[in-house]
Amino acid sequence: MPAAPARDVTIELREGEYVAERGKRKLTWLVRLNDAWVHVSEWPAAEVERCQARSGVVWESLTRLVVPVGAKLTRVESRPGPYAKRDALDYLKRSPDVARHVSRQEFRVGRRGELLRHS
Repeated sequence: MPAAPARDVTIELREGEYVAERGKRKLTWLVRLNDAWVHVSEWPAAEVERCQARSGVVWESLTRLVVPVGAKLTRVESRPGPYAKRDALDYLKRSPDVARHVSRQEFRVGRRGELLRHS
């Protein structure tokens, strides 16, 4: 008996850059395309809509994709790291960049287009 063809669903993903303590928080999405992870805007026929910036938002966009059920997605969030106590003259020895904390969460697309956390 042949396997049923994969059903496609439409999903919407929001990404952006937001004001945070000691810097900015950046949220992006990657989707699995063949053997590579690509940014959602590179997905075939992706529709990217720039959203109105509001208080605390540097930029924000909404991306609509048509993906097969079971597609893999990764949410990448980068935020400023914890405050690091430094010597008064440390700025002469190192760059003034704030340490970043990056977290990744993996998801699969469910039958109704919902994102299911993948463990």
